Amino acid sequence: MKPSTASLLEDDHESLAQLLAELNAELAEPDIARATALLDLFWARLAVHIRAEHLHLFPAIADAPALLFTGKGDLPTSEEAHSLLLRLRSDHDFFMKELASAIKVMREIAGNQQASVKDIEEVRQRLIVIRKRLEVHNQLEEEQAYTWPEMIFDEPTVARLRESLQHELENLPPRFD
Repeated sequence: MKPSTASLLEDDHESLAQLLAELNAELAEPDIARATALLDLFWARLAVHIRAEHLHLFPAIADAPALLFTGKGDLPTSEEAHSLLLRLRSDHDFFMKELASAIKVMREIAGNQQASVKDIEEVRQRLIVIRKRLEVHNQLEEEQAYTWPEMIFDEPTVARLRESLQHELENLPPRFD
């Protein structure tokens, strides 16, 4: 049996959390070259995860008939579902913006061949903010949005969604081949 849509995306959350912890450890050393490579990989992996949600999960939920969202039990109303999707998209924008800034600083550090403690600490602080917001964000996704497809769609629809998500999660930029 294939993993559920929820477990597929939750497993990716866990993998990203481990990568972020490894990145933090490298910044503590600091091994600038390794930290820069890990930050680039984390940024790309999170972007791929977000792309999967934006291209497949979120549209499936947003386009589902409102009558499927009963507001009873674990299902929200259609309005509540759309509101959560807006919040999750806003978080995604925040993550990408902050990671782009962190990448810029790390590339400057790597290019200068000198690691300023202040610059490294700036990156570490950005990553702490990202990690904390990501924890709350992931909890919302895992407890709500990820559970909805299996509750509102039939098995063939869920299977197609799962396959589409899996394809996107495996579609890293070529530089990571």
